[in-house]
Amino acid sequence: MTNFMFIVIVVIVLAVVVLFGTVFGKQLRVKMRGRTDEMMRQDAQTPEGAKDYYNAAIREKEEFYNRASVSFAEISGKRKATQDDLHQANKDIMQVTNNMNACIDGNKDDEAMQYARKKSTLENKINVLKDTLVEMKEAEAHQKEIMEQAAEELQRLREEKEQVIFQMEADSQIIELHQSMDSLNESERMLERVREGAKKTRERAEGSRIAYDSSSQAADRRLAASERERNARQILEEARRQRGK
Repeated sequence: MTNFMFIVIVVIVLAVVVLFGTVFGKQLRVKMRGRTDEMMRQDAQTPEGAKDYYNAAIREKEEFYNRASVSFAEISGKRKATQDDLHQANKDIMQVTNNMNACIDGNKDDEAMQYARKKSTLENKINVLKDTLVEMKEAEAHQKEIMEQAAEELQRLREEKEQVIFQMEADSQIIELHQSMDSLNESERMLERVREGAKKTRERAEGSRIAYDSSSQAADRRLAASERERNARQILEEARRQRGK
């Protein structure tokens, strides 16, 4: 890309930014958004458009449900790990207590003191693990509730999609049938106009024939034809007499 082309692109981008920042640009954005909303509304009224919107909403619900499931699995894993740590800490403190008592019985004060320190540390650890476990159980229950609610909403949306799309497709078929009936009715109306036109044409033709038959020109032609017929008969009779017939 040359420097000139880069400059031209930058100028165009800046011009668009400036335009959309003006009052006219704001009005243009409102009109574009309005037209987009109208197109979306019309598209959503068709079975194909409705399927697209439902599928998009279902994908969002699926993504949310998947995230909720992952979070529930994570918090459940952490709760189980904490519970295992607490169980192990209780076992450890029992062992440390036994060792401490054995040292006391054996007058091993220094070693008994070391075990006492370990027991104190374990007691603090157990208290922390207990508090953490309570919080994790609450978080796990809450996360499970969110996951189950997400699953229910996802299932409801899927069922709603099937029902709505089925109804829209059935309604669309009914509309198409009615439109086909309207087309047939329109064709029948056109045929009726043709029939009326043919009848009127026949009436005009009959009227024209009657008018012609009643005209003086037609009378003259009929008279001339009659005269020719008489002359022809006379010629024929004269020819027969001459031949003795």
